[in-house]
Amino acid sequence: MKNNDNLPRYVRVNAGITVHTSAMHGELHQQLYNLIAAQDKQKLHLTDELLKAWNDLIMQEVELNNAQQDTELTAKMQQLDDDRDALLSQLFSTIRNNRRSPVKALREPAERLVKLVDSYKGIQREVLQAESLHVNGLLMDLAKQSADTAALGLTAVIAMLKTTNEEFEELELKRIDGTDKSGLSSTSALRPLTDEAFYEVRGNVEAAFYYATTAADKQMIATLVDNINAVLARYATSRKASEAQKAIARAMELESNHRLIDPLLPTFATAAGYAAGDVTFTGRTLNRNSELRYELRVASTGKTLWARVTNGRLVAIKTKPTAGGSGSATVKPKGGNHGSDGKKPSDDGKQPGGDGDNPSGNGGSNPSGDGKNGGSGNPDGNKPGGGQGSATVTPKE
Repeated sequence: MKNNDNLPRYVRVNAGITVHTSAMHGELHQQLYNLIAAQDKQKLHLTDELLKAWNDLIMQEVELNNAQQDTELTAKMQQLDDDRDALLSQLFSTIRNNRRSPVKALREPAERLVKLVDSYKGIQREVLQAESLHVNGLLMDLAKQSADTAALGLTAVIAMLKTTNEEFEELELKRIDGTDKSGLSSTSALRPLTDEAFYEVRGNVEAAFYYATTAADKQMIATLVDNINAVLARYATSRKASEAQKAIARAMELESNHRLIDPLLPTFATAAGYAAGDVTFTGRTLNRNSELRYELRVASTGKTLWARVTNGRLVAIKTKPTAGGSGSATVKPKGGNHGSDGKKPSDDGKQPGGDGDNPSGNGGSNPSGDGKNGGSGNPDGNKPGGGQGSATVTPKE
């Protein structure tokens, strides 16, 4: 509401400091400080001590932000490299898998692209900087065959690869510039102090308008508050825009993954003994050792499992391999004439279902495991358990 002098009856900063990243938080406070410090501090009822205390906190934030970036850079660059490797693997596998597609509209563009991607084979395992250079070369080559990549539904993947590679290179430049320091603590304890200093300054500015005795002073303070609100609004909008861009990128990635996985689900479900529509893609992915894995859900059981794409087919995988690797042996401490399945082994010295001969279960004369009679202690000469591993049983004294 305004009075007869066309001035508001009071002024108010519309919002506090919203949640920002550490860098944006410090930058926002710098902008606010520059606005306020440029005015007559006496008319704003601000002291040198208060302004200095606020500015000192801002400078500490800037210093801590720079100091933390080295550790954060390493983690961010590693994550970007993992993302880049996953996108490259998806790009390469999509092209190679569609080369054998019975659908002509997919097979022909894949055949034209396969020689190109083969020339970049293995770049995921290169030194990071060399990989960045080769990704740029790959993107330039793919841009010349945009119609073929679009036919295979790779436009979103290529766009994400370009963005990810650019972000990686930007972080690498920061590290080369030496602008980052290490060894200082987090800004989490400092940020609330900076905010409190601003809130005190803000309260003084709002009160100064009420006590101002001239229209010119009131107009100066009203304009200042309008500018403060504009800065706060601009930073809030930037934060929302950044979050929206990330959401769009995630949606594009999800759509691309569904285009790849959904057509493969009926064949996978049938081979696994489920109904054709019983298995669905949840949308979740996992990158392990430059291999992209996809989470599937079985509706009839409610269970989830992970799979990878191999030669144009979905293959179920274990997310936590057993400690035994490719084989293991199970030895029961008593009753050495039974296997791990509770059945007595056959007389040929082999455990049913196993793939090798086993030594005596209780210390016969032939521990070499050739399946022969181990002596009178165990006429069967068997070792419980099958598989490719081995086990040695020490007889009791």
